Amino acid sequence: MPLMDVTLGDLNYTLGVGQGNTFLRLAGNLCGVNNAAKLSTVFRRALTHARGKLFLSLQGCYTIDSQALAVLVHQHKELGERCRDMVLMDVPVQIQRILESAQISALWEIFPSLQDAEKKYGHAVC
Repeated sequence: MPLMDVTLGDLNYTLGVGQGNTFLRLAGNLCGVNNAAKLSTVFRRALTHARGKLFLSLQGCYTIDSQALAVLVHQHKELGERCRDMVLMDVPVQIQRILESAQISALWEIFPSLQDAEKKYGHAVC
């Protein structure tokens, strides 16, 4: 599947499915009920096509709230039930602090970049 770019109001995402792994980049606002619902939709779409490990980039995200955090935790649980895993990368400092203060950063392996994650787990998308 080639990379697919989608805009949902003030939330954008890029989804790419490779032979062994899946790449998802989020950009925009991760706050509010509407955006939490959009985030859930994005993850459902990603799971429909996902293969292997899900590489999640938060590079373009500038805010996150408890509702979006709950969606991320739910996604972690759902992937675990499917014997899959998600790693985070390109996490902005302000979002990293929120993950740490909510004491949920340990749920995911967090990499500084896509290249670092690919060194460990192989290519996200070929």
